[in-house]
Amino acid sequence: MSNDLKVLKEISKLIGRELRKFDIEFLDSNLDNYEFIYVFQDDNVIYIGLNFSYGDVSETDQQKVENSLTNLKNLKGFSIRYKEIDEVPDFIRNFKDLESLNLKQNNLKSLPEWIKEFRNLSHLNLENNDLKSLHDWMKEFKNLSHLNLERNDIKILPEWLGTLDQMKTLKVGYNNLEWNEINLNVLKAVCRRNGSITAPRLLKFQAINDLPKEKIEIIREFEKYNTEAEKDSRRVNPIPIKIEGGRVIEWKLNGYNINSLPENFGIFHNLRALTISHNPIESLPESFGELKNLEFLDLSNNKLTLLPESFVNLVSINNLNLSKNQFGEIPTQLWALKELTNLNISDNPLNPEDIIVSQKVPDLIREYLRTKATIRIFISHAVIDYEPYRIKELIEYLEKQKEISQVFFCEEDLAGNIDKWMLDAVQKCQLILFIGTQKSVFNSPDCANELQLADKFSIPVIPLKGNDIDWPDLAQINLSRELGLEFDKENFDRFCNNLYQYILNFKREIDLIDKDSLQKGITDIYERFRLILEESLSDVKRNLDSLTKRILNLEEKVK
Repeated sequence: MSNDLKVLKEISKLIGRELRKFDIEFLDSNLDNYEFIYVFQDDNVIYIGLNFSYGDVSETDQQKVENSLTNLKNLKGFSIRYKEIDEVPDFIRNFKDLESLNLKQNNLKSLPEWIKEFRNLSHLNLENNDLKSLHDWMKEFKNLSHLNLERNDIKILPEWLGTLDQMKTLKVGYNNLEWNEINLNVLKAVCRRNGSITAPRLLKFQAINDLPKEKIEIIREFEKYNTEAEKDSRRVNPIPIKIEGGRVIEWKLNGYNINSLPENFGIFHNLRALTISHNPIESLPESFGELKNLEFLDLSNNKLTLLPESFVNLVSINNLNLSKNQFGEIPTQLWALKELTNLNISDNPLNPEDIIVSQKVPDLIREYLRTKATIRIFISHAVIDYEPYRIKELIEYLEKQKEISQVFFCEEDLAGNIDKWMLDAVQKCQLILFIGTQKSVFNSPDCANELQLADKFSIPVIPLKGNDIDWPDLAQINLSRELGLEFDKENFDRFCNNLYQYILNFKREIDLIDKDSLQKGITDIYERFRLILEESLSDVKRNLDSLTKRILNLEEKVK
């Protein structure tokens, strides 16, 4: 019988039970097993696991076991658990060739400095102790590949931990790790080496995905409740976000008790599927319209009454759930969602007309909404014409109208990057009103630029001819009489009303989404106005002719 077998027999007698032999091929996956097992190789014990936490082995016999263990000269792995200790037993320092050391579930407050002599250590399990920090000398463990620090009281990881090149597994879950750059950098370093980590869920999430700061801060805000629950060791679901290629593409915020979304929520512009349901949300930020890649959107079971104007930009949505909110009418913004094939807006307090419309297929709902939808208008004018053509009053009138959401114009004292502002503003609009004057037509680079942008983005332009030029002048910049109106300064109120009616007919007749139909639509609208005007003139002529005949008849009778 080999010496190691004699040691095992002696230990078995002292603890009152037989040690189980474990197959070496399963050793790597059981290095943390201390339940009275051993591994034998070439007549040598290379691994042993013992557990004194049951209290069934006297302190005297424990001491004898420890003395016997020192006779195992080829030990590579060792696991031991005590009932109540706060220091590593001194006898373990005899095992300087250890590659694996498991001191899990003791009450250790620190490690003795002599452990730094264990140069071959690759696996170290310190789970469920009372450690608050790690000694700097541990950075000399160049071979350390697996370190388990779970269920301790560590707040800040040492920076050197991220420099251990062999580290493949780092477990730091169920600690009180702070959210800071040091901890994140350590975890990220392990992840960059394709290692695995356990950590508080948000730290792990960010270490793996490395999202921009402004994005992870929004996620942290939503996860506050779950973060506190995790600290209390309560069960918490995984973060319901899907990442693909470093981009957030799916997010489910069900029952998060969110009152509002941050103003910059639109930064998650790569989202393809988003669920925000069972929350007391009453409105969405304007930046929501920046989520232009959304295909699936579930906003059910909230308290929404309106959608932001920018919602019209979400043209990729094909599945939309707005059920169980507080909409009094079908949001007009839905008219722009040309890919929409599945719409649920049930269980909302809709008006009677919209209740009927809501039961139709999405294409018919969109057509109904298109005639009600608001549009944005850009007024192109020369600065010198601002007061003579009462631009301020015109803007105020238009912005009060139900189907116009916003009117853009270039102010005289506009500061900053005017070209960028102009580019952004023109692109947001569905219609441009051009105040045609000597200055704007012949000597205004800004007006010329605005017309070029309109042409580039296929935005229709309605020319409003001023009193100091003629229609042939406007024709030189491709704006014709057939598509325009004459600015009437003398009857300004009537002009504003006629202009708005013109715009309403434009909206009714043209699908603003289909750029190819815009020019034809405007021409059709003009033709209708022209025919109406001709019909009105014909009626006037007939009435005058009739009146003339009656006067002649009266004159004949008088004679």
